[in-house]
Amino acid sequence: MIKDQKSTRQYMVNIHAWRSKVALFACIVTLVCASISLVLTFTWYVERDRSPAEGLRYFTTISNMITLLASTLIIPFAINGIVNKRFVIPKWLSLLFYSGVICTTTVFVFAMVFIMPYDPDFAIGGKQLFLHVICPIAVFICFQLVEAKGEYSFKEKLLCLVPFIIYSFVYTIMVVFIGKENGGWPDMYMLNTILPVYITFPGMWIVVFLIAMGTKKLSDTIQRIRDRKVFASWKEDASPVEVNIEMYGLGRYYGLHGSKSDLSVPVDIIESVAKKYGREVEDLYNIYTKGLLHGIEERNG
Repeated sequence: MIKDQKSTRQYMVNIHAWRSKVALFACIVTLVCASISLVLTFTWYVERDRSPAEGLRYFTTISNMITLLASTLIIPFAINGIVNKRFVIPKWLSLLFYSGVICTTTVFVFAMVFIMPYDPDFAIGGKQLFLHVICPIAVFICFQLVEAKGEYSFKEKLLCLVPFIIYSFVYTIMVVFIGKENGGWPDMYMLNTILPVYITFPGMWIVVFLIAMGTKKLSDTIQRIRDRKVFASWKEDASPVEVNIEMYGLGRYYGLHGSKSDLSVPVDIIESVAKKYGREVEDLYNIYTKGLLHGIEERNG
């Protein structure tokens, strides 16, 4: 199936250590950016003898809190992946990170589109440059660098829009129905300034939906490119028997050389092989597991 099966299996095992290092770097950058953004926001209120809680009315603050939480939780998985050459994160954590990047990207787009034309200083002046431009771009890039996100269903993608949807309703109530003069919020994002709210808010939801779909589309495209590089040495017309032999060999290689403390199933590799060769994932799981067990038995003598 491949010219040098042993070296390729070694490559497929070791690439997880590389993926884990990239994920660790990306999450640390995300954590730092989100932390700086939150510190800048809350410090601004403290310096003016105002309650830091006022910063929670801004979607920028909420976005950074979500990305801070997601990146912090992914870091232990990345460290574990470096040690055991198996980078896997739970689906819910992947979705949390995705939700955070949707939010921060939304901050960037709305700052540039809605705020910039009317108040450039509030859009990119001073600390706003970091909050509205540098941090969102850094988080977006980091999300694309973190692998093992897998495929999301349409329902899961919509679920990740919940933070924005909730905020949009709260913002509408505080800005439009209550109003600043009655103790509500000022129209910080100027969404009721250019056009009536019944036009801007549906348009806003459409824009955020497109941001969410586009972000994941790009991520999936990058992942397909990575997969092609991983399987570059595999025959395009490999027979079912050849695929079985390679899956068994990969499992045996993990059993012989992987860390005994965390021998696991490389779900992403197996699913990629199944998709590439039109195989059932369950069948490849069973073949891989058989090889894994035989490898462990050989190692134990």
